[in-house]
Amino acid sequence: YVVDKYKLSDEIAIKIDNISFKYLGTDNNLFEDINLVFYKNKHTIITGFNGSGKSTLLGLATGIYYPQKGKVISFSKNIGYVSANPMIINGTIKENLIYGNNNENILDVEMREYINEFQVFQDNENINLNKKINNKSLSMGQMQKISFIRALLSGLDILILDESTSNLDTDSKALIYKILKKNDLTIINATHSPEDFMGFDHHIKIEEGKTGRIVTT
Repeated sequence: YVVDKYKLSDEIAIKIDNISFKYLGTDNNLFEDINLVFYKNKHTIITGFNGSGKSTLLGLATGIYYPQKGKVISFSKNIGYVSANPMIINGTIKENLIYGNNNENILDVEMREYINEFQVFQDNENINLNKKINNKSLSMGQMQKISFIRALLSGLDILILDESTSNLDTDSKALIYKILKKNDLTIINATHSPEDFMGFDHHIKIEEGKTGRIVTT
């Protein structure tokens, strides 16, 4: 996995170059001789049947997994991640929003603006960032919105979504997509529900086969 913007053209965020991958202890490759491009500031969705390798492909694209053959080149290491299962710690709202963030210059006003934009609470105007929360005091929608805010506060260039809206109601999905659409981000999004993200730019389909046949549109 190489982070080097000079090895890519100006339009490309991540290039997957002739990779083959299999999990330790398995005989067959999940992917074989795969070549893919994720374009900068575009929204690419990845679809496929259960077990097809959507999450694995996200892991390869971000350097979590290393291929047995080939390489992955990225223009940035500033990557955010939101899954279907938001992580909420027993702590304050502020502690949850900045958890894992190396940016020490995040202002309270910026956090409140995001809370208001994402409509996390009914009374956003007087939100107390020092209020204690946990995964029992928040709804699934609130927890997921906090996960998205946490990612955006990190100053990311690339946002990875892994079934990130699968547990949300229709209104929350529409709101989150509207916010993401106006941000200048590269979004790579594994989903079973592409209809939740109308207006995406590119579509990668993993079809059933011995090593996974990939079709891009």
